[in-house]
Amino acid sequence: MRIVRFAVAIVAGTLVLLVLGFILYAVVFTGYFAANAEPGAAAVAKDPPEMPFIYLSELILAVLLCLVIGRWADVSGAVAGFRTGAVFGFLMSLAISMMFYGTVNYMNLQATLFDVVLTTVRVALAGAVIGMVLRTKRSAESQPLPAGTQ
Repeated sequence: MRIVRFAVAIVAGTLVLLVLGFILYAVVFTGYFAANAEPGAAAVAKDPPEMPFIYLSELILAVLLCLVIGRWADVSGAVAGFRTGAVFGFLMSLAISMMFYGTVNYMNLQATLFDVVLTTVRVALAGAVIGMVLRTKRSAESQPLPAGTQ
């Protein structure tokens, strides 16, 4: 895999994660998570959040997703990237969320599980974009030809 393609996939994946994270958490479901926060959750939340660390977190997740999709699972293309991202995102998010739920009074169980769903969607869509960027010539050649062409 060429380093330039890998770097572009990392940047693309990071952007997808950041944009979807902002839309889902800061715009669409901000009220939902506020309503399902445990008492005292505001005392541990940073207001405003430290954005450089959020950017760094999404960058690290995109690097890990690129490694999983492009190196370890050795898949390419949007569909394979989406599937791999969905499985990876679900298992990673579920593990982290269960640890936090068991150790920190931050969100109720319903919101914790909903966060797993949102994270799975974000990582799956980032995986689709990463899979498209990392698409290899080999996988493009193995695609069937459209009907009527030879």
